[in-house]
Amino acid sequence: MKLYQRLTSAGLSLLLAIGLTSPALAAEKTLEKEETVYVMLEPDGSLRSQTVSVHLHRDEGFSGVTDRSELSDIENVQGGTELSQKGEELTWNTAESDVYYKGAPNKTPPVSAEISYALDGKTAPLEELLGKSGRLSITVSLSNHETGTMELEDGTRQICTPFVTMVGAILDENWENIAAPHGIVKNLGKTQAAGFVCLPGVRESLEGLLPEELAEAEDYLQDQVTIEADVKELTAPSVFLVCGTDAQALKEEGFSGLDSLEGLEDLQEGMDALDQGMAELLDGAGRLAQGAQALNDGAAELVSGTSQLAQGGAQLSDGAISLRDGAQQLSSGAASARDGAQQLQSGANDLAGGLYNLQSGAGALSEGFYQLKSGSEGLVAGLQTLKGSSSALIEGIQPLSEGVNNLAAAAGPEGQLAAGTQAFGSALNGAAAEGSQAVAQLPVPETFSAMLADAGLPPEQQGQILAAYSGAYCSASSMAGGLEQLNSSYEQVNGAVQQVGAGVQALQEGMNGVSGLATGLTAYTQGVESAYAGATQIDAGLGQMGAKIPELTGGVAQLVEGSNQLSAGAGSLSQGNAALAEGAQQLAPGSEALANGAVQLTEGIHTLAAGAQSLQAGTAELASGANDLQSGLQRYNDEGISQLTNSLDPEQLSSLKSVLEAMRKRQEDFGSYAGAPEEAKVTTRFFMKTVETADPLSTAEVAEDSAGSEEEPFWQRFWQRLVDLFH
Repeated sequence: MKLYQRLTSAGLSLLLAIGLTSPALAAEKTLEKEETVYVMLEPDGSLRSQTVSVHLHRDEGFSGVTDRSELSDIENVQGGTELSQKGEELTWNTAESDVYYKGAPNKTPPVSAEISYALDGKTAPLEELLGKSGRLSITVSLSNHETGTMELEDGTRQICTPFVTMVGAILDENWENIAAPHGIVKNLGKTQAAGFVCLPGVRESLEGLLPEELAEAEDYLQDQVTIEADVKELTAPSVFLVCGTDAQALKEEGFSGLDSLEGLEDLQEGMDALDQGMAELLDGAGRLAQGAQALNDGAAELVSGTSQLAQGGAQLSDGAISLRDGAQQLSSGAASARDGAQQLQSGANDLAGGLYNLQSGAGALSEGFYQLKSGSEGLVAGLQTLKGSSSALIEGIQPLSEGVNNLAAAAGPEGQLAAGTQAFGSALNGAAAEGSQAVAQLPVPETFSAMLADAGLPPEQQGQILAAYSGAYCSASSMAGGLEQLNSSYEQVNGAVQQVGAGVQALQEGMNGVSGLATGLTAYTQGVESAYAGATQIDAGLGQMGAKIPELTGGVAQLVEGSNQLSAGAGSLSQGNAALAEGAQQLAPGSEALANGAVQLTEGIHTLAAGAQSLQAGTAELASGANDLQSGLQRYNDEGISQLTNSLDPEQLSSLKSVLEAMRKRQEDFGSYAGAPEEAKVTTRFFMKTVETADPLSTAEVAEDSAGSEEEPFWQRFWQRLVDLFH
């Protein structure tokens, strides 16, 4: 039943909507013409008189503008405006943008009213009922005279031009218990008002075309309205009517009952859509029931899953705590590793500096060796010559004196041999000392191996560098030992040279005696042999040492290259450990936050588990409700929607649509009541009032209306009273 009532309301609103369309005019038609038709009615509604007040407006002024009017007795109510008239043509010459005039029409208004009065059920003219008391009834019957015919499939039908008409009555304070079926009643202070909105003639135009479900809408298409009240000493009420085709203006003024609902013309399509929508709704309800059951099953799985999730959350919390502890240890260890790497880099730099010094010393040693070897070879050769000469000395004592003198110069204590021997001893002693000192500065291979391991180099590269270093270290040690051995042998050579010098000196001193000479020669010969033997050993040792020098210099070069790699590796290790320490410092607070978050997550998981259990309970209720909804919708469709949609007649709806379109077309073509040029934009309103009282409309007030004064015209004040009533 509620659905039928809604459709009925929709139909009524849509029927009223045919009066909501104003004539559409092109934007370039700038002449605006507003006609206000004032109609004075006798108490029974018959016409007494009518006057049309016209207001013209044109933004560009009225110089040479032509108007058209069918009125008689035209009077310009605005002084100073020049008017010339030729038949129905009116020409205005003024720079003003507004022109006002009035005149008498010679036609009947499109809507008329018949008013009857009855007191306590007895009908009588109003003048016979004045001053009496009882239950009064006022009936206003409306007639629409703008009618025509149209052809439909079932024959000819009379249709009308829709005029939205307001019927109202102003009642004094002696009226009580007022009833106005299909209308409204409002207290205005000392007076009261009753009002109606009607569409005269529309009921007859639509008769038999409304579907059965919308037949009740005809009750709202009133051609006749009634006001009933208890009256004491009846005074004449003021009955008025306001009508027009521009119902949009009425709506804008606040008459909400005229809202448009333009779907009636497509009612059949709407019913088809309703039928299809109901089928889709039933299908959706079935899917909803299936989905609700699936949701319930999923909620059960969710409950199971949240239990497993809770266990995993506990494991995650324990792991996060372990990670936090490990991150703190890593931060501490990374800081220690960073400091150790910096110490290793410093030691590697020191080692590289020492190796560069060793490489320089090895070069100097190589140069001194070649000089020493050259002197040693000269010494051996000289001693060999002396050794060969000693036998000749023994045999030839005669020339000994000269030889002794020469020998003293060469091999005496102050001779060349003693000076060369001392210089050689100094060089040999310095080389031995520098070699021992250089070897002492080098780390032993085991220590160097540990340094390579700490540098973080690949094992294969560590082995190559360690082998080169070990060879260089052994060569340097052997060379230092050889220099020490040579230095020890030099003492024997030096003693023999000194012995030779002493023998030469003794030989020189003993030149006066043979025995002394023989003794000197014997000592000389022994000294020469001893010096030759020592020089030969020195030369052999120098030869062995010379063979070691290339190995020593090559090993030192490899050692320098390895130390460079060690220094670079130590630098990379230092940077890596610094980055590791920085990352560990960043990781520590993050792991702390992770541990705290894991604890919160575990708590949230427990909350989720509790919510999942509640969700499962709710989904079970949802599944049950979805099944009930599906059953209820099926019943609603079977008992309501299907019966409604199947009862509509498409041919009947087609005829209804045609009639509505024809009435709308007549409404648009109505135009002007008093006549107007084709390009004008016309608005026409009818104000009808019985003449028993001067309020709210009197003949004098009508005469004063549209005078063009700055004061608000009377009809606008009267219109505002109607608006206030229907608000």
